[in-house]
Amino acid sequence: MTALAIRADELITAFEDQSPEMQHYFDRETGEVLTVFVEKVEEIDFEEEERLKGNPYRYLRIEPVPSWTGFEVMSDFVDTLPEGRIQRELDQALGNNRPFRRFKDALRNYPEVEDGWYRFHEQAYMKIIKEWLDDHGVEATLVPLQA
Repeated sequence: MTALAIRADELITAFEDQSPEMQHYFDRETGEVLTVFVEKVEEIDFEEEERLKGNPYRYLRIEPVPSWTGFEVMSDFVDTLPEGRIQRELDQALGNNRPFRRFKDALRNYPEVEDGWYRFHEQAYMKIIKEWLDDHGVEATLVPLQA
């Protein structure tokens, strides 16, 4: 069996999605992400439910990573920056209320650093996802968005 080529951005979105209205499933055969919209956690569209239950081994439920993981990725990125105003400003954003929003707002002031953030973020999540795929016995190659 050859390894699947999987778009990393789709999986990253699924791993970061904290929305209770959506559930994400990974298709082991195609490498695609199936997104199921639910009114309540237990109310899934009948067709989608049949598709998922019809072959339970094929679809893996993607549990979102905890928000502290996202926070840790941001903090790790800040640690890679040279000491100075930008590092202090981003570090301060992480120490305030709503750190995710404040971090992104602060990054907008520094487009050259923002580009580096998106590359760092993608690589960090690709590592998390690769470990998850390995844990589930899925042989895959993640295709980065930045490629």
